[in-house]
Amino acid sequence: MCGRYANFLAEQDLIDAFAIATVADDARLLPPSWNIAPTQKTIIVRESSEHERTAEVARWGLVPGWAKDPSIGSKMFNARSETIAEKPSFRSAFAKRRCIVPANGYYEWQVLDGAKTPQYIHAADDSPLAFAGLVEFWKDKALGDAAEWLVSCSIVTAASRDEMRAIHDRQPVMLAPEEVDVWLHAASTKDDLFAAIAAPMPELAWHPVGKSVGNVRVNEPGLIDPTL
Repeated sequence: MCGRYANFLAEQDLIDAFAIATVADDARLLPPSWNIAPTQKTIIVRESSEHERTAEVARWGLVPGWAKDPSIGSKMFNARSETIAEKPSFRSAFAKRRCIVPANGYYEWQVLDGAKTPQYIHAADDSPLAFAGLVEFWKDKALGDAAEWLVSCSIVTAASRDEMRAIHDRQPVMLAPEEVDVWLHAASTKDDLFAAIAAPMPELAWHPVGKSVGNVRVNEPGLIDPTL
């Protein structure tokens, strides 16, 4: 699973990495974070019908349009790739509303000598990661016309590969640039999308970090520093 990650990309780095045409005002104002947790706001990248990409803000934790209230999102921050096309919570977004969740890296807790040790996992060359994501739009029907849209997202996960299995049995799906194109393209078929999920992921590196990352109130650059 992926329950904590970091995105401290500068705006121009975000634009360059994902060929973004427009950065929404709220995305421009969102500060960098070294400890993004479920229910918090984060940046996503979507593609319009004209194939232009936009950086927007969404709440991490997907809230389906049929949900009675947004509290369900606190449990839906990850979507398993194996059931993504069938599970009612995710199948509509998988078919119609896919996004990229940019990241510098993410955290996973590895059990070592009986204790959980957080590891910071990132691209070996420190390039930005592109998590495969889903996006949904929810509105409180009880408020009628006064209701505002809640934009929410989930990060797609898959069984861990190679050395990552020693850390955790799940990992976020991280897409190479060519798979990003497929994932965001509205006309991509289900076979195309599953091929993108199964494609080779970026080479990763990782190191242990301090346990303070487990506290959502701690958010500082030092969280990704390796411990001795």
